[in-house]
Amino acid sequence: MKKRPAAITINFSSTDYRLIARLQWGGIAAIVLLGIIAGALLWTVNSYRHQVAVAEQKMRDLAASAMKLRPAMEERQHLVKNLSAMSGLIEARRHSWTRFLTGIEAAFPAGIALTKVDFSPRDLNVVLEGSAQSPEALSGLMIGLQRSRSFKNPQLKHQSMEKGSLSFNVAVSYQEHSVAGPVPDTDRKPGS
Repeated sequence: MKKRPAAITINFSSTDYRLIARLQWGGIAAIVLLGIIAGALLWTVNSYRHQVAVAEQKMRDLAASAMKLRPAMEERQHLVKNLSAMSGLIEARRHSWTRFLTGIEAAFPAGIALTKVDFSPRDLNVVLEGSAQSPEALSGLMIGLQRSRSFKNPQLKHQSMEKGSLSFNVAVSYQEHSVAGPVPDTDRKPGS
């Protein structure tokens, strides 16, 4: 038996076709992968565009609704304003101006002249401005307000002497549901 000589394979080509085939398949796989990524990105962008379009439509609808509601809101504000004015009128109507002015008159001594009476029916605060002939007349006013059933907590806010006249500013709280007039003086003796 004769031995066959071993086969020797010699590659005379300088190009490795197997490597090139592998690179081609790798390139094809990369292109397919990039195509899938690009498709996913395009789908995401399209989805975002759709969401933005829906949000813009909702904003337009809300703006249109607000424009439709604007006249109703303006009418509501007008009604609230009118109701506030009416409630002020009702409060003023409940207030007895006669009783209020009678209370002021009962507390005022001789020698006092009023130039301004500022009354707030909501909080029942009164500001009295005027002039007094003398410091004794102003003192008599403060004592009269302190003794009055119609007023409480009189405070002399300002006093000044101008051209022989003593001007003053007094703040006091009004007791709306009290009986007008001064508190009876218990220090007086009968018949005096």
